[in-house]
Amino acid sequence: MFRFDSEYDDGEATYLDDLKEEMQKQAELNRAEFETMDDETRVQYEGFRPGMYVRLEISSLPCEFVTNFDPHYAIILGGLSSSEGNVGYLQMRLKKHRWYDRILKTRDPLILSLGWRRFQTIPLYHIEDHNGRHRLLKYTPQHMHCGIFKNTCFVKVILSLPIALSL
Repeated sequence: MFRFDSEYDDGEATYLDDLKEEMQKQAELNRAEFETMDDETRVQYEGFRPGMYVRLEISSLPCEFVTNFDPHYAIILGGLSSSEGNVGYLQMRLKKHRWYDRILKTRDPLILSLGWRRFQTIPLYHIEDHNGRHRLLKYTPQHMHCGIFKNTCFVKVILSLPIALSL
């Protein structure tokens, strides 16, 4: 009988299997080590876990924020997780409005509105295949979500420039 690939037919563990097993052992070791610690000490070693409350102290806040503050409205803060910062791209879902019937093209300028501000960016659209691979798209597909690569859609908010305030 003909075997396609002896490495996969034998059922031996591959490098990826060994790596997954090592990561699982490390996670169990960390869990056992940190279970007995109090929350303050544990946060110093592994950071804030999901579900914990965080207190933020912001310096150089505009006075309009304090005078117009309403506790009935949520303040949404954003950031990158450690994995998104190291990998080099940020994943987001984008769906154009149903009234905009034209197709969006990769590397065509796009203006985003975030609150009262507007930003121009040049996005690179992609879609994730069934095997986890991100495939670059030349055009946005009809009636589907697609992703945008990091540093193309989310731009740094520059508060000090007068041009940013006038947009």
